[in-house]
Amino acid sequence: MHIENCWQDDGCGLHRKYSGNLSLCDVLEATLELQDNPRFNSLRYLIEDYTHATNTPFDICDVKDFTGIIRLRSNTKSNLNVAIISRNSPEAVVTANAFCEYMLQCHYRCRVFLSPDDALAWAAA
Repeated sequence: MHIENCWQDDGCGLHRKYSGNLSLCDVLEATLELQDNPRFNSLRYLIEDYTHATNTPFDICDVKDFTGIIRLRSNTKSNLNVAIISRNSPEAVVTANAFCEYMLQCHYRCRVFLSPDDALAWAAA
C-alpha cells in the first residue's frame, strides 16, 4: 500500500492517491495523520483517489465505524469538501456512497466521482 499526498498549488486542497492493496487500518492511520497535520486546518477540499487501489478496503459495517471516528474529529474543523474518486467497481461505488451518507451527520460535504477532473471541479468550487 502507498499513499501519496499532493498538496494543491492553490494552498486550499489536497489530492491523496492510494495505490496497492489497502487495509482499513492503513486508511484510518493516514486519515488521523492528516488531521494532525498543521496544514489540515487551512484545507477547503480533499480529494481521496482510490483509482489505483487494488481492493476496496472497507465493507459497509467498517464504513459506519470509520466515519464515526472522522465525525468526532471533524467538530474541530471548518467546512471541508471531500471528493472520493472511487475504483470503478459496483462494490467500491456502493461503499464510497455509504461513507458520504454517514458524513451527512457532520459539516463535511462528500461526493463520489469516477473522474479526477470531475472531482477537482466539484471539490475546489
